[in-house]
Amino acid sequence: MKLKLDDQKKMFLFYGIINFLITNAILHIGLFLISTLFATVLSQAVNILVGYFLYGKKVFKIKKLNKFVFKKYLFLATILWLLNFVFIESLFYFGVNKNITAIFIIPLLVVISYLSQRNFVFR
Repeated sequence: MKLKLDDQKKMFLFYGIINFLITNAILHIGLFLISTLFATVLSQAVNILVGYFLYGKKVFKIKKLNKFVFKKYLFLATILWLLNFVFIESLFYFGVNKNITAIFIIPLLVVISYLSQRNFVFR
């Protein structure tokens, strides 16, 4: 059963928050136990895997996820990470605080992520 667009957006935000909480819990636990590099890589890997399954199954109602869909999701995750990095570094170059930029860039990245998943990844 496909969700109405408004319901789909709400579910995307709901599962996005769940993914955020899981990912950050793993990151913070990892920071106590392993190096920063491994903790961040582990949390990002979990973020990608959890997001792929939650968004694919729960939000976009894909019956069977496959390697091709995963590759598209991984590509999108990489693009979003690069956009986040470029925006933060670019605005920092012009004197904007990195933390402020990171907070304000989130809504734009969420919109790009949702539209890309809906129209490209899980189509």
